[in-house]
Amino acid sequence: MSKTYSVGYGKPPKSTTFKKGKSGNPKGRPKGARSFKTALQHELESAMVIKEQGKKRKVSRMEVLAKRLVTDALNGNPKALTELLRQVNLHLSDLEATAMQDMPAHEEDIALLMKFIANQSNNKEKNDD
Repeated sequence: MSKTYSVGYGKPPKSTTFKKGKSGNPKGRPKGARSFKTALQHELESAMVIKEQGKKRKVSRMEVLAKRLVTDALNGNPKALTELLRQVNLHLSDLEATAMQDMPAHEEDIALLMKFIANQSNNKEKNDD
């Protein structure tokens, strides 16, 4: 061993370090081992019993989290409200736009739009004169 190499904190003996080109985990991850993402997904999908309006219901933990987030936001928790709005924007913005396109217009809305278009036309004619 070289006299210049000192063993200490963060400097293990050369004889115990991995040789160049050799892995510390040659067999790799065992088959069937789950990642954190998989474990978290499994936990959030698992069911639990809650009591809602005096009745017991079996729902997923993800649904419980969503219910809690909405409840906290409606009760005035500003962090919960911010997170709820972020989640709505992230997950529901496309759904709302699609749903609104499929809905028929109300007669009052159509009348209001027609009045607006007529006013715009009149204003344009006045400006052209």
